[in-house]
Amino acid sequence: MTGTANRSVERAFRIVDELAENGGGRVSELADRLEMPVSTVHNYLQALVETGYVTVEDKEYSTTTRFLEVGHRQRHRLEVFQAVSDELQDIAAETGEHVTLLVEESDQCVIVAVQEGPDAVNLFAYPGARMPLHAAAPGKAILAHMPEDRVQGIIDRQGLVEMTNRTITDPDALFEQLAEIREQGYAIDEGERIAGMVCISAPVLDKSDEIRGAICVCGPQSRIDEKRRDEIADIVKRSANVTQVNLDYV
Repeated sequence: MTGTANRSVERAFRIVDELAENGGGRVSELADRLEMPVSTVHNYLQALVETGYVTVEDKEYSTTTRFLEVGHRQRHRLEVFQAVSDELQDIAAETGEHVTLLVEESDQCVIVAVQEGPDAVNLFAYPGARMPLHAAAPGKAILAHMPEDRVQGIIDRQGLVEMTNRTITDPDALFEQLAEIREQGYAIDEGERIAGMVCISAPVLDKSDEIRGAICVCGPQSRIDEKRRDEIADIVKRSANVTQVNLDYV
């Protein structure tokens, strides 16, 4: 692909990201925010409208559900999503909390599926939502089962961004905790990504011990005391094991 084509694709996705981030926008607004000529933005938007990925009404442009269709197709291709079966629903019923399945993609932790128990706090979590690997229990569960040089590469590219005052931002401290996670079989974050929330996650490995994702339960700190943390850790480890077994049959 030529440099011009690369720039064209990059510009198109910058416009799409801006529309998604702000819920839509007019040509002049997008041009100002993206620091592009109005005519350039208009041409890209027209092309995106023709493909069906963007729609326009009263000169207001917004993304369409075509992206949702693409995402759902890709999600159903993921073996770990197929293998998790009814596990998330069972965990949500058993714990009453917020349950997710996450995978690593492009150095980030991505939510693949969400199930809310009857007592779940609304975390505005949805399939496709992304977060730093180092700042979330599922991300740390995934990192703990990657080769050390790959983890270091992610740190070099992404950094260790501080999400709250409890986020691990020191590489040595992170590597030390990853070793503990491998030993105990689950990861925990206490307000490292969202203040006041406790998240407990177990890695999903395949028969070759390759990391495929992580199952996570999140709830308010006031509800998840030390005893309950142990109970939830047992639940997510059990479900991760069931999912691992199911992977053999996908």
